[in-house]
Amino acid sequence: MNFKGGVIIIGSLLWEDTPIRYKWKTLNLESVYTKHFVPVPIRYGRQSSSRSDTYTMIFSNHISTQQGQAYILGFKDDIKNANNLQSQAFALGAAEGFWTTESPSINKSWGTVGLLVNPKIDTKDKKNADVVRNWWTKLYQTYSKTFDHLQYRIDESEMPVIDKDGFLQIPWTTEMDDFDFLIATPVVPRPKRLLTSKEIAEQMIAKNYRTYFDKNRENDIQTFQDIEILEHLNG
Repeated sequence: MNFKGGVIIIGSLLWEDTPIRYKWKTLNLESVYTKHFVPVPIRYGRQSSSRSDTYTMIFSNHISTQQGQAYILGFKDDIKNANNLQSQAFALGAAEGFWTTESPSINKSWGTVGLLVNPKIDTKDKKNADVVRNWWTKLYQTYSKTFDHLQYRIDESEMPVIDKDGFLQIPWTTEMDDFDFLIATPVVPRPKRLLTSKEIAEQMIAKNYRTYFDKNRENDIQTFQDIEILEHLNG
C-alpha cells in the first residue's frame, strides 16, 4: 500500500497557529507554501461561539451553494497502511477540537472528520483501496450512536455532505487528482437555514469581530458570498 493523502482546508485551519494546530501542521503536513488550490462547495453557515457568535464556513451541497476556494495540504508521509490514515484523522480531529486524551474521537455532535476517495483509485490499487474503505466504514460504525450524517445539511432538500459511513459527499475535481485520499472536517450548519450575505455581515458589525472573515480573505480562502459580504461590511 502506497497512497498519497492530504487535508482539504477551509477557514482557520490554514492560518491560525494555536499551539496544537501549529504542532499538527509541523508534524503531519507539507509546508503551507506547497498548498494546492482546490474549488469546493463552501459557504458561511455556522454561528460559532469561539468567533464571537459570528458565522464560519461549512461545506454545503445546497442547490444555491457555489464553488469557493480552499486549499489542500499534503501529508508529509505516504499512507502505507490503514493505521497511517487513522493517525492523520485523529491528528486533524485534535486540531479541530474533536479529539482529546480523555476522549479520543474524530466525531463530535457539531463536527467530524470525513474521507474523500479519488474515484480513479481502483485502477491504481483496488485491493488496498478496499482495505482502506472497509476500515473507514468500520471506524464510523463505532460512532453509530453519536453520529447523524443527516445533520450535515441545511435543509431536507440537500444531500448531506457526508454519508453514514463517514465518506465525504462533495465533488472530486481535477485539482485533487494528485491525491488518493483526502480528509476534511465538515461541521453541522447552525442555524438550519440559508444565511444572507447581509446578515452575515451585520453579525460581524454587531459583534465588532471580522477577524475570521478577513483572515480567510488574506489567505485566499473565499466563498461565493464574499463580495456581497464585503459590500455590506463597507457600505
